[in-house]
Amino acid sequence: LSQDYRVNVFLRQQWNDPRLAYREYPDDSLDLDPSMLDSIWKPDLFFANEKGANFHEVTTDNKLLRIFKNGNVLYSIRLTLILSCPMDLKNFPMDIQTCTMQLESCE
Repeated sequence: LSQDYRVNVFLRQQWNDPRLAYREYPDDSLDLDPSMLDSIWKPDLFFANEKGANFHEVTTDNKLLRIFKNGNVLYSIRLTLILSCPMDLKNFPMDIQTCTMQLESCE
C-alpha cells in the first residue's frame, strides 16, 4: 500500500516587489515569459510531503508570469503532485482518512 494520493493543482502565488513597479508602459500589467523567473526574486515554496511532481509542459508550459504597475507579481503553474498521506486502515472499509497538503518555505 503506497499511502499517498495524486492531485492536480494550479499553484498561484502573488507577492509585491517594488523594484518591478513601472509607469512608462500604458497597460496595467505585463505578461512575461516564465523563463524570466530566473531573473527575479520569488518565494521558495515547496510541498513538504511531496513524493513526486509533474510540471505540465505539453505543447507549451502551463505557467503564467504577470507583473502589475505597482510591482505586484502573479505567478501561476499547473502541477500534478503525489503527496504522502499516512493512513490508518484498521477500520477498513469504514475508515475515514484526512490527507494534507503541506506547503512550506525554506526561509
